[in-house]
Amino acid sequence: MMKLFGRGKESSPNVSPQSFGHSASPSSSSESPVTGPARPIRLLYCDEKGKFRMDPEAVAALQLVKGPIGVVSVCGRARQGKSFILNQLLGRSSGFQVASTHRPCTKGLWLWSAPLKRTALDGTEYNLLLLDTEGIDAYDQTGTYSTQIFSLAVLLSSMFIYNQMGGIDEAALDRLSLVTQMTKHIRVKAGGRTTTASELGQFSPIFVWLLRDFYLDLVEDNRKITPRDYLELALRPVQGSGKDIAAKNEIRDSIRALFPDRECFTLVRPLNNENDLQRLHQISLDRLRPEFRAGLDAFTKFVFERTRPKQVGATVMTGPVLIGITESYLDALNNGAVPTISSSWQRFTLSARNFAWTTKRLHSSMLHIFFLHHPMSAQGRSNSPGAE
Repeated sequence: MMKLFGRGKESSPNVSPQSFGHSASPSSSSESPVTGPARPIRLLYCDEKGKFRMDPEAVAALQLVKGPIGVVSVCGRARQGKSFILNQLLGRSSGFQVASTHRPCTKGLWLWSAPLKRTALDGTEYNLLLLDTEGIDAYDQTGTYSTQIFSLAVLLSSMFIYNQMGGIDEAALDRLSLVTQMTKHIRVKAGGRTTTASELGQFSPIFVWLLRDFYLDLVEDNRKITPRDYLELALRPVQGSGKDIAAKNEIRDSIRALFPDRECFTLVRPLNNENDLQRLHQISLDRLRPEFRAGLDAFTKFVFERTRPKQVGATVMTGPVLIGITESYLDALNNGAVPTISSSWQRFTLSARNFAWTTKRLHSSMLHIFFLHHPMSAQGRSNSPGAE
């Protein structure tokens, strides 16, 4: 079975918000592939005609990233601090836009222009891209658009972080009901049959449910439980019958099937002062509650340990591959079709193979022409040691 998202043992856990501080990470590239200092650049957006487009600046930046790529995306409701978490992964106090107003900052998908240079435990070097997503269920969105943005983030990610305030209750699960709609918006293989959540799960990224401002005691049957235990308890089927119960269990079943590799982290409220919370991005880490810093440290360590470059068969995700796959998905959406994972990857793989075959043939032809006009060079080559 081909795997789209790697889930093996990962990069060295030597980077955390504590070791980052608020300066540029020593493991990150010092310069952005685009002109000027490293900054967020728009990866894709929806234009005034309702069509998805890739931003030319992002395309130009990704073209320069020739090595393997792993993508970490942060998704969730608007105005709940997704960009703050991404900035902590960057080791910066600012970067992705953070604001304290009710209006969402991020529209479409945005990426950090300078990939973080990472080294896996097996010694493989790769580029870590951080992706910020438009908040789901924003007041100016349709249900279909929210599902499409959510689906695109899942398709492009090695690790998908779902950022949420508070605990996992029925309302929180209901907001993830768009997971049940993903099977209508994505296919694993071309054809008329609807893809199941379990089939999509074979290609899904690692799913991390990040619970912010968490205040509950994690205790079950008088024993302490882990955040992962808490997540699994929340995803257990609800007992009973009727349409309401069936709808609740459909959401739970879809999350379990779509994200078989899942984890949960909790973060306490970082500060007690309400005014300080409104400008959290301006406050240094050492002023935040120790419990918050410890939780953030564990979370970022997990992200850096577990993220891996994406791969299908022998094809590893690089900048040009990411461009091709994204354009394929957007073409499908813009034409009213359903993005197909295998077809998109196979199309790009075949194109790459054809390019390599054409390049090889062109090289051979050029050598043949050269030796026709320089016969002494050909004779010398045939007499050289190791020539056959």
